[in-house]
Amino acid sequence: MLHGARAELPGLRHLVQWMRAKGHVVRPRVTWEPGDGAVFAREAIEAGADTIVACGGDGTVNEVLNGMQGTAVALGIIPAGTANDFARQVGIPDTPSAAMDIVLKRKPVIIDTVAMNGRRFLNVSSGGVGAEVTAETPADAKASLGPVAYFISGLRKLAGLEPRRALFEAPGLRLETDFLLFAVGNARATGGGTLVTPRASVRDGLLDACIVSAMPRKEFAKLVLRVKRGEHLESDGVQYLQVPWFRITSAEPMIVNVDGESTELRQARYEACPRDLLIHLPRLPGHRRSVERDL
Repeated sequence: MLHGARAELPGLRHLVQWMRAKGHVVRPRVTWEPGDGAVFAREAIEAGADTIVACGGDGTVNEVLNGMQGTAVALGIIPAGTANDFARQVGIPDTPSAAMDIVLKRKPVIIDTVAMNGRRFLNVSSGGVGAEVTAETPADAKASLGPVAYFISGLRKLAGLEPRRALFEAPGLRLETDFLLFAVGNARATGGGTLVTPRASVRDGLLDACIVSAMPRKEFAKLVLRVKRGEHLESDGVQYLQVPWFRITSAEPMIVNVDGESTELRQARYEACPRDLLIHLPRLPGHRRSVERDL
């Protein structure tokens, strides 16, 4: 599955030709509209595909992932988006041919996903300041500046910082509070490498939830630097949980980001989906060793 804006990337056409010359059956499909990735993935599986390769950013991977739900077909990733947060965490190279080597040479492993209101995701979902920054970053800025575009939007957002109020629920937790940020992670990093859920594991059967309560702008600015490095868990105003489910309810519509794509809603229920996906990876998030050595 090729994101329409990435279909002309150098090396992709040669890669398809090379794979066909090696005897592989390759059927490229180009996505142009939201939902195409899920539809094309389902169609490919029904036609007998044994691997679905998503070529694009985190949003493209998310669409393909949801089209594969309930199957035992393996997912491969060729990163070609703005941040490629999940791919970077697991060491998938940016070069298409090197990324395809992971698919061809590494056996798929089984990992967890998380569902938000029934829609699965692979990496991180967030609300509050982080989600609003992503939603407000122009597409042309992301294309020209990459992850730096998120940083610029973040500085603008910080100047007009406004907390939201919501009810947070999980096993052992019922908290109604004003908050600036929340995140739910299956993996560890989002927004160009920010370690918002630094203890998350794609193999523990749990989701990691982080809540940052309202605080003065100056204090939050300092905290953001710690969040970037994953050093915020013991900070004042931060709650961190590892739980099988997590729910947030707000009286006002809130922007929630899921694997880089934004939506507006009043309630989000997250559920861990243990051992839910076959995927080709060089290593697990947060690990330096080959994933095959960890099996």
